[in-house]
Amino acid sequence: MTANDRKLGERIRELRIRLGITQKELAGDRITRNMLSLIESGSASPSVSTLLYIADRLGTSAGYFFSATEADEGRYFKISIIDDLKTRFREKKYRECLEICESVPASARDDELSYLAALSCFHTALESAEATAMTDAHTFLTRAQVYAKNSIYADSSFYAALEFYGELFRSLCSDVIPVRLCDFRVCGPFVPAAMIRYFCLLRQSDIPAERISSENFPDDPRYDRHIRAVRFLADGRAQEAGKILRELSLDPSLPYFMKYRVLSGLEESANIIGDFRTAYSASRRKLELIDKYRSAELP
Repeated sequence: MTANDRKLGERIRELRIRLGITQKELAGDRITRNMLSLIESGSASPSVSTLLYIADRLGTSAGYFFSATEADEGRYFKISIIDDLKTRFREKKYRECLEICESVPASARDDELSYLAALSCFHTALESAEATAMTDAHTFLTRAQVYAKNSIYADSSFYAALEFYGELFRSLCSDVIPVRLCDFRVCGPFVPAAMIRYFCLLRQSDIPAERISSENFPDDPRYDRHIRAVRFLADGRAQEAGKILRELSLDPSLPYFMKYRVLSGLEESANIIGDFRTAYSASRRKLELIDKYRSAELP
């Protein structure tokens, strides 16, 4: 056993474990598990063809095992995980992407990996919000900002989106629409224009219900239905408003940022027409939402 053999074996074993690959999986059908164990312990020296085979199975080049500096080791390690990372990101497996990014050694963390981690945190925050897990949503949004600061790829549109959703999360239990949610300068790859249009129309109380059209929201008619219900309610047409709001409140896929406001409107319309059972039910569901949202203790 030489020092070089021992170092080579350690590198192979460390990378295999980082990637979550067993000795049996790495050995495949080219070498025995026993031989791989000897190589990893430094008791055997692999041939060039065996080393190339092991490197290929680990998704890196043979040069990784002989890298002399941490920077070189980091570059080679990134080669071994970047394709899998990008594939999982395209498949929207954001939590898995984040786990991979956080498992890499410090020497492998560069602008690209930091940005992928930031994006993964951002999308995980939105997924958490849809599941009404607002503590997680806020935590991941904060982590996205931390990762973004370590990458040159995070531009102003990304930071603006973080501020937008931070404001949105803080206003989930309010009938007031913050001005920040109505700023079309924020819309882009991270904030859909339809969301901003929805909040803008909610703020504009002088538009008659009949002028609210599904043409404003071709991808999600629930937006215009909610806005029309709000206008009906403002015009004293509580019966018409309540019918729409009741249907929306029973939609299990209703976006998280609409739930409280829909229930609030339903409670108001039910009280006006004397349907106190519906008003009580809406009020109880509102309190349940408040408990979930406020438990996050958002700043």
